[in-house]
Amino acid sequence: MSQSVPVVAADLAQAAAAFARWRSTTSVGARIPEALWSRAAELAATHGVAKVAATLRLDYTRLKRRVAGRVVAAAAPSPVPPGFVELAVGLPPGGPGCVLALSNAAGHCLRIEWTRPLASEVAAVARSLWAAVA
Repeated sequence: MSQSVPVVAADLAQAAAAFARWRSTTSVGARIPEALWSRAAELAATHGVAKVAATLRLDYTRLKRRVAGRVVAAAAPSPVPPGFVELAVGLPPGGPGCVLALSNAAGHCLRIEWTRPLASEVAAVARSLWAAVA
């Protein structure tokens, strides 16, 4: 009876080689670099946590937590601020648009109402009134 050799995907084999290189150059108990954990989590999303943990000789529970963290981060995209906001400012339909009320110490009053004023009209009246006072 012949033993079958498990087939390992090329990307998983490359990651196993990277882990082997890292393990050969560091002391026992050193923390696995974030880049290697990220690669393992990517592979686990494709090949399954159990297969990747066994192939890369990683703790199943830690790898599973990392994969779950990636799913949560991907599910909650950050809100994008709007690129353009339109603010429509206009005069309300109907009703007085502008009221100019003046009074003096003697009790004389002047009231001018425009229903749909133009800024140039209001400015012209204000200039003539200031000229008369000065």
